[in-house]
Amino acid sequence: MTTSLVYTGDVDWHTIHNEVFLYEGNCWTTCNGGFCCSNNHPDFKFQLMPTEGTTILYMEDEYEYLCQDGQVGETSLDWPEPQTMSLDYGGIRPLMIYHTPCHLLGLCEGKIDKPLLCKLYPFLPIFFADGRLETLAPASIFELTFEILASQTPCTVMSKAVAYLERWRYHPDQLAPLRHPYIMLYLQAVKHFAEIYREKLLTNKKLAGKTGKDFWSAWELQYLGGRLVDHGEWKTRVAESCRELTDRYGEFLAPKESIPQ
Repeated sequence: MTTSLVYTGDVDWHTIHNEVFLYEGNCWTTCNGGFCCSNNHPDFKFQLMPTEGTTILYMEDEYEYLCQDGQVGETSLDWPEPQTMSLDYGGIRPLMIYHTPCHLLGLCEGKIDKPLLCKLYPFLPIFFADGRLETLAPASIFELTFEILASQTPCTVMSKAVAYLERWRYHPDQLAPLRHPYIMLYLQAVKHFAEIYREKLLTNKKLAGKTGKDFWSAWELQYLGGRLVDHGEWKTRVAESCRELTDRYGEFLAPKESIPQ
């Protein structure tokens, strides 16, 4: 079906955070207790990356909205201030992600507002610049790696990717709040990251031939050491996506200092 994209200025975070995107009640009972929230896997023996919990991520404007109109960990649970990751691709404003560990293990109802990432897990919809749904990307580095290696993921919902892709293409209204250039740019950045990561992972000699615990132990060092992503190429691809969206919708990333407080 065709998609009519209406861009009216601000992201409607209120609608987004009151929306149900996936309909998978009690899916945690099918994956050994909620893999998305625990990151527990028999082959994960990491030295630095956390298990018995996960890392939750917020887009910059999403985080600021929830600080004012919702619940985030540091205000509702006395969590420490989140850390930030910034991708300066040469645009008017870098892409900023707020991230913090979460050890609620799925028991977050009434304690924090789930980030959009959690509300969509395990899929992230990727849109063309005109708002049409292009594809679905795995919503975590673990799901992405399982997919690339054709390995079994504990997440049983991942097997429904084709069904959700068809559903959302036939009912584009269900993802309408996400068809905003600000969000689409972040999602395009995910797509570019996944493509570059795939290339690097499959050609990494340190990981070649490894499986199970041996693979994931070596993978942690390669991933955290920045050897599985070409950040220069990533920035180039994100800059191109930003230009395409700006050409279509006009400037949608105001410089941070000019955003009203």
